[in-house]
Amino acid sequence: MTEPERPSDTSAAELLATEHEQYQEQTPGSAALAEDLGELVPAGVCSTYRAYDPYPVHAERATGTTIHDVDGNEYLDFALNNGTQLVGHTHPTLSEATKEQIDDGTLYTRPSDLIEFAAQPLLDRWEAIEQVRFTNSGTESVMHSMRLARAATGREKIIRMEGAYHGAHDPALVSKMPPLDEAGPADDPTPIRESRGIPESVPENILLAQYNDAASVERLLRAHEDEVAGILVEPACFNLGVVEPEDGFLHRLRELADEFGAVLIFDEVKTGAKIAPGGGAEYYGVQPDLVALAKAIGGGYPVGAFGGKRELMELVAADLEKGVATGAAHYGTYNGNPLSLRAVGVTLREILTDDAYDHVTELSERLADGYRDVMADADIDGYVVTVGSQGMVYFTDERVRTFRDWEHVDEELHEAYWFGMLNRGVIPHPHDASQQWTISVQHTTDEIDAHIDSFADLATHLSAAQ
Repeated sequence: MTEPERPSDTSAAELLATEHEQYQEQTPGSAALAEDLGELVPAGVCSTYRAYDPYPVHAERATGTTIHDVDGNEYLDFALNNGTQLVGHTHPTLSEATKEQIDDGTLYTRPSDLIEFAAQPLLDRWEAIEQVRFTNSGTESVMHSMRLARAATGREKIIRMEGAYHGAHDPALVSKMPPLDEAGPADDPTPIRESRGIPESVPENILLAQYNDAASVERLLRAHEDEVAGILVEPACFNLGVVEPEDGFLHRLRELADEFGAVLIFDEVKTGAKIAPGGGAEYYGVQPDLVALAKAIGGGYPVGAFGGKRELMELVAADLEKGVATGAAHYGTYNGNPLSLRAVGVTLREILTDDAYDHVTELSERLADGYRDVMADADIDGYVVTVGSQGMVYFTDERVRTFRDWEHVDEELHEAYWFGMLNRGVIPHPHDASQQWTISVQHTTDEIDAHIDSFADLATHLSAAQ
């Protein structure tokens, strides 16, 4: 068999332009709808992250493992709504249950046995969770966890990792992937507010450390010994693709939190239920004091949760004694709504079983191995990481261990890769080089192989542009 002719050398920018042109030819309906929606809502989207050049894919429907766009194109979906749908789209068991719940009511604002139905599997999966409260999003879950840490310690400062994403509340939007030319030295990062409207005072209570650098956390604790309420961290950093903890990083954070009386908070919004039944806490064998959850626990329905040790969670109240708050307030009309609780219970009890985890892990490893083989054959510089259902391809020969390593990633080439895969009928992961794929319980071996075949078709072009 004659091997395909290698494309002549080009640049990443030229390849991206070619893929953009093809994308625009295939998606005139998305282009038109983007223009119409832009007149109604800012940037034509309901979350700023969803806007990208030249315009996003506009969906018509989703089924199983497939997104159908307004132009009639079909895409194998490995983004799955930022990893929310580990169950896949329209899972029949979940759809049937939530349709039944719609007939029984979607909002009570009163307790029901659905609270136990949703809460118990969270307590069963996370050793650290002895009590739990439900929210509507990951942002809320992290926000309330931080408030609870402050309430428990009487302190105000939170240590978090530079370059990590923890939601859209003000403290979380400090140095989330800041420009490196503005970020200052790695051992003393300059806090960068991502958005106008964040008060100048907010960064004062956010102390920035580096992921995978426990010494940077210890320095902050010693410098602010009686001021630090909590240490906030993703067990694996999923705002840098897939960066796992190394050299006992999480274990050392546990020791430091105990030594300095700080609350260790795991943001498991993206890792929870996706890399193991009990998320990163189970996978890496480290138990935090508080866990923030959302995304995959609800199978695609809007829900979040935060939970932890009983003595901490019992502070969740809004009691007043002589006008002084004695608890950590947690309110919300839609908190624990029956539709979301039904989705959580069904997802965790009936769908995300041990067999399901075996299935997604096996397929994710198959996909990673396929990427590695294609990259080796095409002489593409890069590497692949996979953990549980999650994985990521990096176009760099430098290992990313922490945010400051991100400068080595060829983001323009990755953008060309992403659109190239889209043009070949695959959404490889959410848009942006910082994201990761999700393998759902509904994906099949044939679909994994189709993903690899699409990458193989693109690979020689990537190699020529590298």
